[in-house]
Amino acid sequence: MKAVELSKSIEGLTGALQGRVCLPGQKNYDELRTPWLRVINQHPALIVEATSVSDIAAAVRFARNHSLPLGVMSTGHGIVAACDNGLLLRLTQMKRIEINSQTNSARLEPGVTSGEMLKLTEAEGWVYAAGQVSNVGVIGYTLGGGMGWLVRKLGAACEAVQSVEVVLADGSVVTASAQENADLFWAVRGGGGNFGIVASLELNLVPIKTIVGGEAWYSLSSARDVMRYYRDWSADLPEDTSTVLRLMAVEPNADLPDQLRGKTACAIGICHANPETADAMLKPLFSHHPPLVNNIKARQLSEMAQFDKASHLPGAPTYGHVEFLKSLSNEVIDKLVAVAEHSIPPLMQIEVQQLGGALQHSNAGQCAFAPSAAPYLLHLVTPVTPKTTLEDVAKATQKAFADLGDVYTGEANYNFLRGDEQFRVPKAFGEEKYKRLREIKRRFDSENLFHLNLNIAL
Repeated sequence: MKAVELSKSIEGLTGALQGRVCLPGQKNYDELRTPWLRVINQHPALIVEATSVSDIAAAVRFARNHSLPLGVMSTGHGIVAACDNGLLLRLTQMKRIEINSQTNSARLEPGVTSGEMLKLTEAEGWVYAAGQVSNVGVIGYTLGGGMGWLVRKLGAACEAVQSVEVVLADGSVVTASAQENADLFWAVRGGGGNFGIVASLELNLVPIKTIVGGEAWYSLSSARDVMRYYRDWSADLPEDTSTVLRLMAVEPNADLPDQLRGKTACAIGICHANPETADAMLKPLFSHHPPLVNNIKARQLSEMAQFDKASHLPGAPTYGHVEFLKSLSNEVIDKLVAVAEHSIPPLMQIEVQQLGGALQHSNAGQCAFAPSAAPYLLHLVTPVTPKTTLEDVAKATQKAFADLGDVYTGEANYNFLRGDEQFRVPKAFGEEKYKRLREIKRRFDSENLFHLNLNIAL
């Protein structure tokens, strides 16, 4: 289409929207096109800031009618592909949340972040299966599966979804639930934004007013012993307890003792859902390995976000990689500590997240999300600093994973795949589920309009 014709069409679109259109050269264009995860530098032909489901539908129809690539972005934490010369649909302004105390559920829009959601639900004594980072979008995180601080207690976030409002590739709006459009409902819970744009979703809330959580800190010199004990101690923990073990670079100005500040250290993150049993759960760990710093205490779940660096960053070029570990053997522990000793920096954080618990007995057949039977998830994530480049970090991360050898299950976690890992998408679901996802994709998006994502291939 000629530029003049497109310009006239954009004028018509602008008049039909409750939100607004932003074009190259206009105020805020650079801000609006830039995702939180600054690994792409996209230049869309126009940006639509939607404020309603009708705005989303209008943008979808416009992109389709004008053969424009369509990108969808709220916070931009999970962005994997650039929307160049296309229509970038921003959902950040859609922040409505409605809590239904009669059904113990909440309906929310795609601009709502985890911190915003918990602030409202916790005021009424409820939580959901929130992620570790406060500024990530709830809907994007949930549609990709969602495994956070209470994963062993609550399972994956997508399993709590009760219904979704979806804008399809033709611009029509449908509701999907167990009773209506059941195949679409099955697919979006774990399959991400491949089938339409979720304009709102309803999810169950859980009555947890207080958790016991925080971090126990140790020096890197004691990390091998601490990790061995952690492995054995955590194996018998109840589902109320979720744990994460980290080897990380500590900021020079961190509010920690001199033994840790500005060094590489070890920390065990704990989130326990039952304050009455917390002391008995923690006693063996603290008796065997008294931490240098212990900030584990009764608090609200939302406070756990402070222990993740990404919650405090306005946005950064970041490189991450995730694999499922077969086991946390002595050999794996030794190699992880060696990586921390020699590769931090440029690496910043090695995370071992304990799985099991509710993930093991979830009814995985009810949604596309495929929980792993692996005991641990290994996640290396590093934001670029003034002293490093994305290439430095990528090279160090890839070497670290290769150095561990044949210790991975070969599965993939959909939420954490990078844009250059499209080939791993089938591994996030398994053969049977991926086959069904492709069939549903063909039915609801036969032309693959929604392809600027971790794509379910037609």
